[in-house]
Amino acid sequence: MHSNIVRRSANLGLALLLAAATAASAQQGRLAGTVTDQATGKPLEASRVVLTGTNQIETTNQDGKYTFRTVAPGTYQIRALRIGYAAQVQSITIAAGETAALNFAMIPAPVQLDEIVSTATGEQRKLEVANNVATIDAAGVAAEQPITQFGDLISGRAAGVDVLKSGGTTGTGTRIRIRGSNSISLSNEPLYYIDGIRMESNPSSLSLDIGGGIGGGATSAINDINPDDIESIEIVKGPAAATLYGIQAANGVVRITTKRGTAGKPKWNVFAETGAVQDKNKYPTNYFGLDSNSVDFTTTCSIQNQIDGLCTQTGIATSNPLMDPATRPLATGFRQSYGASVAGGNELATYFLSTTYDDEVGVFKLPRFEADSIMALRGSIPANQLRPNTSRRLNLRANVASNLSSKADVSATLGYVTSDTRVPENDNSFLTITGSGEASANPADVNRGWFFTPAELFAELSNQNVARFTGGLTGNWRPASWLSTRATLGYDVANRTDIQFFPTGQVANYLENNLGVRTDNKTRASQTSVDLGATATYKFAASIAGKTSVGAQWFRDLSNASFLTGRKLAPGSTTITGAGNIEGSENSLESRSVGTFLEQQLNIKQRLFLTGAFRIDNNSAFGANLHATAYPKLSASWLISDEPFFHLPTFKSLRLRGAFGASGQQPGTLDARFFSVAVQGKDSGTVEPGVSTGNLGNPNLKPERSQELELGLDAGLLGDRLSLELTYYTKSTRDALVLRDLPPSNGVAQSQFFNLGRIKNHGFEVTVDARVLTSKQFTWDMNLSGATSSNKVVTLGQGVQELEFGFYQRHVAGYPLGGFWGIPLLGFKDANSDGIIDASEITLGTQKVFMGNPIPTKEASLNNSFTLFKGRVRLGSQFDYRGGYTVDNSIENFRCSAVLNCRGLVDPTAPLLEQAKAQAVIAAGGNNFGFFEPGWFIKFRELSLTFYAPSSLARAIRAGSASITFAGRNLATITDYTGVDPEVNAFGQSNFSSSDFESQPQVRYWTVR
Repeated sequence: MHSNIVRRSANLGLALLLAAATAASAQQGRLAGTVTDQATGKPLEASRVVLTGTNQIETTNQDGKYTFRTVAPGTYQIRALRIGYAAQVQSITIAAGETAALNFAMIPAPVQLDEIVSTATGEQRKLEVANNVATIDAAGVAAEQPITQFGDLISGRAAGVDVLKSGGTTGTGTRIRIRGSNSISLSNEPLYYIDGIRMESNPSSLSLDIGGGIGGGATSAINDINPDDIESIEIVKGPAAATLYGIQAANGVVRITTKRGTAGKPKWNVFAETGAVQDKNKYPTNYFGLDSNSVDFTTTCSIQNQIDGLCTQTGIATSNPLMDPATRPLATGFRQSYGASVAGGNELATYFLSTTYDDEVGVFKLPRFEADSIMALRGSIPANQLRPNTSRRLNLRANVASNLSSKADVSATLGYVTSDTRVPENDNSFLTITGSGEASANPADVNRGWFFTPAELFAELSNQNVARFTGGLTGNWRPASWLSTRATLGYDVANRTDIQFFPTGQVANYLENNLGVRTDNKTRASQTSVDLGATATYKFAASIAGKTSVGAQWFRDLSNASFLTGRKLAPGSTTITGAGNIEGSENSLESRSVGTFLEQQLNIKQRLFLTGAFRIDNNSAFGANLHATAYPKLSASWLISDEPFFHLPTFKSLRLRGAFGASGQQPGTLDARFFSVAVQGKDSGTVEPGVSTGNLGNPNLKPERSQELELGLDAGLLGDRLSLELTYYTKSTRDALVLRDLPPSNGVAQSQFFNLGRIKNHGFEVTVDARVLTSKQFTWDMNLSGATSSNKVVTLGQGVQELEFGFYQRHVAGYPLGGFWGIPLLGFKDANSDGIIDASEITLGTQKVFMGNPIPTKEASLNNSFTLFKGRVRLGSQFDYRGGYTVDNSIENFRCSAVLNCRGLVDPTAPLLEQAKAQAVIAAGGNNFGFFEPGWFIKFRELSLTFYAPSSLARAIRAGSASITFAGRNLATITDYTGVDPEVNAFGQSNFSSSDFESQPQVRYWTVR
């Protein structure tokens, strides 16, 4: 059935293309020219020149030159576009056999409507696209800002895009949310394309059972991308814009374009970067109430115990092994990065080649007292025990392109990365480094205030090795001036090896890990994609043009993994072979999808752009009764400022836009039905294979469906010195997958996925770009962006009241996804005025209530760029705000309810509120309460200062230019949060689970490049 639908839609598209076509002229003309900076006269490389009314776009070479080799005779409007400059428009008439010349002198200005963006149908002017698409000049950002991983390029540079880094541990990953969360059970991460190639982007790509299966601190596949190789990033924000990307695009699409060569002599770029990594955070002090009956510190005496007559408190002992210089396992780490690239070519072929090596050592270091002890005992300290958090990465890239003829070109992009990352125990684990310092109070025990000592924790090894290849081949063929076609073949494969090793007798005695355990997991994940498309442009009349596009995609996601663990290793053994108990399993997952689309656009007087489209998809994860699903799209973009009746001198340009569209998200590969195969080892070494049903099939399972309405306006004000973007969106997800319990009488699985839920999101986004001041000696450019988002579960479906997970989180109808729920502290009063709050002086609620949203619902960023002394000095900064959410301060909860060392529980001079919270968590049964606090913060995120050498000095070292940049990241934080850092998550990059529990906070970077 699906093949018939695809065939009919393809035939319909081809018929429209043929019907729209006009006879191509037998003889063509040519157009050539140069694009320069008006003020300096310097050529502007990588400018885009658009032949309006056709599909033809050319890029200027190193000399600022461009050439259109085949142009049908006629009169054209030619647009020159470049990021950071105002668009230039000129008209010219081209005759058959003539080579016309047209030059452009560009004037600096904020981002304009006429910039070029990539879409599912090819490159288009932003003016024609009715959705808000955020464009980031990644090459410019990476050159001057302290960028250590991919997420840093996006953070604070696009309204409505939240970059949620889980912590400061070197090598760990990031969650990215675009306009909130759409799904209960599936991923809420966006879809990623690099150079048109679909890529694997698992936000949590570490398979290890860190800390016995409860820890976070995982790597992200997206960080395999080298920021220095990226030219630009475009973020397609919602279903209305992502319709043509198919059934996995409901969470938005991130399109990454890597650098390309341009015609000209070889152009080298070489850089070296080094810097320091610092932990400047303040960790909480541990309190210990001294008991008159236990002078050796073996028992503690709390405030309430003394009130109840169980002990007599004679004093307070404190310890803080994370801050004490003698026991502190934190020291300055370092970062170094070296890279070289070369680009060039001629009119027939261009190339870009690059290599980059990154090496970072985190802030953890064996404290002096343990280092001295190990040296005295063994004579040396193993390097991996001295610094347990490292990351090394080598990136290689080769991008080549060739003009086969005036009508055809082909390009290839090849990327390879190999990395080695060691992640220490952190984030919700009993073997965590920060937690072991925060969860012990006795300063006189043999561990000097530690629950487990750093040496015991540092001896454990959690390591990931990655070898990843991403390659693509794209061909463009323009058989006529009105028709362009393209084909892209992409392949992305990542081979990961995850190793965890607990050396026998050297690690903490927890879950018998000190008896020796080694885990060796191997994963191979590949993505294969084929993308085909054709676009025809034509005119219905002198003032009405049309564009028809058809396309089809095929995609396969394949992963194979094997998991092997050996327990009870002989002392000194480092391999699984000698283990007394061996356990193993493996899995193989495959998902395939095919889709086709048709899009029709009308262009009325270059002012009004109307677009209608639909897409049909099928996927192997659908239930047996579903063969295909369709998604529509409608949009309008109106440049009202070009209308004769528009007379508002303040506005240089004003565009109104609106779009409606739908997209989806396929069920998980295993959500319909699967079998599990396991090999269980026994102490004797024998194995027992087994096959079991893992899930009961649902033949009616279908994809989640998200639809969105987006309305907005874009304005150029004050002579294009200021640009404004305003957007409102509302989106609804239905058929959301919900895991519902089944009656035990089924005899197979106790739960099954159904399309039951509905989710709603809406919000506002604003972006302001301004050239605040400009003169020969000084310019000031400012970017201010902000967004609000609201998220609500409309329903979880019949028979599902709520879904509980994490520490204190639930999905509940009428409330945000993953909201925090707890028993509230309604009030407290020091009734006897003794300055102490006891258990009888607090009032608790009787049931759990909603305590807040786990993900920010308000965000804003301020980016400034100052250019001084005719461009020889540049100063950049970023301030980042997030708010409207709640942080679960679980580490303070744990300290008060479990290890009994928080100040409010022990110190009678503690503030009354702190005492009341400690009493409340005890009265509520420990883990039934939670410390929920407002999580707003303002961070001084980035600061950079770049000096450009005079031209004469650059020439003296045979360079076209030379610069040195000093930069810092995470320099200061303003917040009311009483914990260490409101920007952490002990559950890593999990979908919703969120908590500040034994997590390493964000670290500070200082670099020179």
